[in-house]
Amino acid sequence: MLNHSISHTRAQEAAEDVFFGQIVIIWARWFLIFAGGIITLWSAKDMLQFSLSILTLLVLMGMNFFSHARYLTGKPINKSLLLLANLVDIGVITVLVAFWSDQTGLNSNFYILYYPVLFAWALVFSPSITSLFSLITLTAYCATCLLRTDSPLMYSVAGFELLCIRVITLGAMGGLGTYYYRHQRDSLRALTARSTTTFS
Repeated sequence: MLNHSISHTRAQEAAEDVFFGQIVIIWARWFLIFAGGIITLWSAKDMLQFSLSILTLLVLMGMNFFSHARYLTGKPINKSLLLLANLVDIGVITVLVAFWSDQTGLNSNFYILYYPVLFAWALVFSPSITSLFSLITLTAYCATCLLRTDSPLMYSVAGFELLCIRVITLGAMGGLGTYYYRHQRDSLRALTARSTTTFS
């Protein structure tokens, strides 16, 4: 009975994390839209790139307006839609890294947009889901760098070191976010337990 109660509590806490924590992901996506919009519009070389950047931003904005409106009305999107929306974020960033302008792969600065997405994700979802999401993100970025880096930098010692540094720091964002949030959760649980023991 006690194990069942603990499992129920942990499952309830996970559901609460998604319910209350998705505002973090929503604001992270607004940052992604703002920062990505500035970079893409500033670096667009022709009207085709400009048009594609506007279209991409409109899709992300529409998706985030929907999520934000649902959250403000007390009916946030469910876990499945939240997972799908974040995979779309990663897909958009990866496409920018792979194909935007003449700086692609390891030479692209768009990789910085992965950081807020990974950190926000880690603050909301369980460590197992966060680890899987981080692995997908890092695999997509590494594959993009290997396939789309036009300069010889990718196949040099300096290029390998640079890629390793970025992968480590990106992975650390997910790890630090998970550690921080779970530490806060454990502290709150311990405080609640002490309070219950005191009053009983």
